[in-house]
Amino acid sequence: MTPMIDVIFQLLIFFVCASAGQTVESHLPTELAAGSVESANAVIVERPFGEVWLRLRRRAAEGAETLTVVELNDREYSDEPSLRKTLLALAETTPEIPVILDIDGPVPLGDVVRVYDACQSAQFRQVSFATKAGK
Repeated sequence: MTPMIDVIFQLLIFFVCASAGQTVESHLPTELAAGSVESANAVIVERPFGEVWLRLRRRAAEGAETLTVVELNDREYSDEPSLRKTLLALAETTPEIPVILDIDGPVPLGDVVRVYDACQSAQFRQVSFATKAGK
């Protein structure tokens, strides 16, 4: 009986030590509002004044490579530092403007998280995701 108790304590110590070095996983603190779809046809909604829409999409670059492009007010940003600079300047004047991320399907999640983090570090108070109605 004593060797079995020793093995149990050793396993317990092993799992406690092994789990202590893990990074804590968390979720993005953005809530998606539940909505209803009235009709099967998608209705284009006019974007009201006072919202910042960031559209993320993939675009073919030189060669066979594709890159993520962020469109903000009809201007495209393909590099992260210039987008961060623009977001910081915008957040300095009006941080209460809601930012909405409109993401196309093939955009990698890492690029989405980088743009989301750029909005959070610019101190915008509300960052949301645009959703599309399913069929």
